[in-house]
Amino acid sequence: MSKSSATPESSPEYTISALEAGLQVLALVGQSPELKIPQLAAQAGMTKSRVYRILQTLARLGYVWFDEEHAVRLGSASLILGQQAQEQYSLTRAARPILDRLAEETGENIHLVVREGQHSLVIDIRTSPHPVRMFARVGRIGPLHAGGSSKVLLAYAPQEVLDAILEKPLERFTDSTITDAGVLKQALERIREDGAHVAISDLEEDTFSIAAPIFDDQGQAVASVSIAGPLMRLDGHKQERYLHLIRAASRELSESFGFLAGSRAPDHPAVEGNPVWRRRG
Repeated sequence: MSKSSATPESSPEYTISALEAGLQVLALVGQSPELKIPQLAAQAGMTKSRVYRILQTLARLGYVWFDEEHAVRLGSASLILGQQAQEQYSLTRAARPILDRLAEETGENIHLVVREGQHSLVIDIRTSPHPVRMFARVGRIGPLHAGGSSKVLLAYAPQEVLDAILEKPLERFTDSTITDAGVLKQALERIREDGAHVAISDLEEDTFSIAAPIFDDQGQAVASVSIAGPLMRLDGHKQERYLHLIRAASRELSESFGFLAGSRAPDHPAVEGNPVWRRRG
C-alpha cells in the first residue's frame, strides 16, 4: 500500500505532442463541421499535410468522416465517446454527495468504478485521511476478475464479456486471487445472490474492498461503488456496518437512475441472480 496519487502527471514532460495535435484538430471538427482541410489547418496553425495525416488517422479509427463536399465531420466513434463521457459525468455528479457521505462515515477510500470492455476503470474516488491507505487514482485501470468493484461489475456484465473473461487465463495478483474459471463463476453467482461483495486481498495484499452495483433504468449495472482500505482496520463489526452502508448507497444511486428497491430490502436480496431492484413505474 502507498499514499494515493490524486491525479495523473500533467507536466509537459509527460505529454505527447502528436496526440495533442490530433485532439486539437478533432476539437475543431466538433466546433465547425463545415470546415475543410485548408480551413482546419489555418485555425489549428498547422500545415495542410500534417492536418491531412491527422484526419486520415482519425477517419481510419472512425472519429471523423468526409462528406461529399470534402468537409470533415465527427464520426461514430466520436459519438460513442461523447455518450460515454456524458454517462460518466452524469454518474459522478449524482454520486458526489453519496461518496462524500461514505468517506465521512468510514474514513476509508471510496471508489466509483465502471466497466470499460474487459477492464475496470476508476472514475471517481474519495481518499482516506489515514497515513496508511490503499493506492487510488482516477483513471486507474484494473482487471475484472479481482477486486471488489471489479468482480461486482463482472457479475452483472453481458454474457459475452463474462464468457471472454472465463475463457482466457486468469492472472494471479495474490495468493487469494481466483484463477480457476469454475470457482470464479460460482463467486459471481454468489455476488448476484447477495447484491454485494467483500473482497479480501485478492488484488492487493492485506487489503479489503466491499462493493455493490449501481443499476440504471434499464436494469444494467452501469457502475459499482466500494469502500476499500487496509485489512488491519477491518473487523467483523466494521464489515457488517460497511456492507449495510454500501448496500444503502447502491440503492440510493440506483434509484437516482430510475430504479426502486423491490419488495425485499438490500439486506435480503432476491435469489437466482435477479437484481434487487425493480423498474420505476
